[in-house]
Amino acid sequence: MKRICWTLPLAASLFVLPACKGGASADAVKLVPDEAEFLVGMHPKDIMESEVYKTFKGDIEGESDYKDAVKVVEDCGMAVTDFEAVIVGATAKEDGVFVVAAKGIGTDEKATCIIKGVQKAAGDEEGAEVTKAEGKKIIQFTDGRAYLVNDDMLAVATTSWEDKIGKLIDGEGTPAVDNSKKDLYGQVDAKSALWFIANVPDEVKGMAAMFGAPELGDVTTAAGNLDLSKGVAINFVAGLGEEAKATAVSEKVNGMLEEVKKDEQAKDFADMMNSVKVEADGANVKFAASASMDDINKMKEMAP
Repeated sequence: MKRICWTLPLAASLFVLPACKGGASADAVKLVPDEAEFLVGMHPKDIMESEVYKTFKGDIEGESDYKDAVKVVEDCGMAVTDFEAVIVGATAKEDGVFVVAAKGIGTDEKATCIIKGVQKAAGDEEGAEVTKAEGKKIIQFTDGRAYLVNDDMLAVATTSWEDKIGKLIDGEGTPAVDNSKKDLYGQVDAKSALWFIANVPDEVKGMAAMFGAPELGDVTTAAGNLDLSKGVAINFVAGLGEEAKATAVSEKVNGMLEEVKKDEQAKDFADMMNSVKVEADGANVKFAASASMDDINKMKEMAP
């Protein structure tokens, strides 16, 4: 069942894209425990209704994994656009939970259908029986557990986190966004199509020198969101821990940006390049950029 943690989000078309503090997503994010090293939040309907998605729809929906995932959803009488929110929280050690908010997905019929469909697609033995544990509806696997949180929410956790998720459902324990990730969560617009917050792993830090920017190796946290309401708008915050380090990184990135702007091809995207803003803000570096649909279509035409 390990593939289930990635297949359902894939069904929502979310991991194939270059990527609300209200409603279902607000409830869902509270089911990620304090131990999470990163969180990703997505609004599938917003993504699929965006002009960017429509532009790349043929490429995205032609992928075999995408087709398999969508078939699972549709065979259960649902559509990908029914998915109001998907929240993923995990650690580098593969502890994890994903929470899906969609009308009817937490009912016995829909939950068992979806899980059996995922098992079948993964080549696993099919089996999904709804039972009860400490008053909560569950479907137990050998390597995790699904909680039927309510009629419209399903939470799937790895074995290491299944008890933690159960406590969070009961209002016990501490959600990551209320403690360890509270400050990072406050830096993103969780109403956007996609957002993420994370501690930066040492392995990623070590790659900075490979890109000629060893200063980036000092980044300890990252937070960002993607707005697809008008083309693409990106907001990103990198945490350095010290003002001096943030200033050094800002200067390095701005220097690299000026070099990029000199490229002849970059001149074809003057508006997009001019939208890029990089600045130090205390111990953080803030990055913002946007691209219009004209720019995006132009880039698509230029792609090999």
